[in-house]
Amino acid sequence: MTRWWLLGVILFGSIFALFGLLRVDAGVLDSRTIRWTLILFLFGCYFAIVMFGTAEKKRSLSLLTQTFLGVVLALAVAALVGATAEGYVLALALGLVLGFTADYWMEHVQFP
Repeated sequence: MTRWWLLGVILFGSIFALFGLLRVDAGVLDSRTIRWTLILFLFGCYFAIVMFGTAEKKRSLSLLTQTFLGVVLALAVAALVGATAEGYVLALALGLVLGFTADYWMEHVQFP
């Protein structure tokens, strides 16, 4: 992982958060808006990590790491929205699915 790779991940997450923040009225900047902007930032960073980790000829991101990061992302989102115990269990299951199937849904992303 180089500095450029890390900068690209942060930039990609920031772009996700910026476009989410642009959809909000300027007078309604409350804690809920900040939470959802942070969720978009985290998802953008996860998306970039998977994209950069699987785009090269030699895969630099293992499937186990990819799945672990998906679980961490889902649990972080559950914590940010104030989920109950059932919400955390659901987040764990969805994180496993998100991380394990990331290779499949990344194939369908087209960049200009």
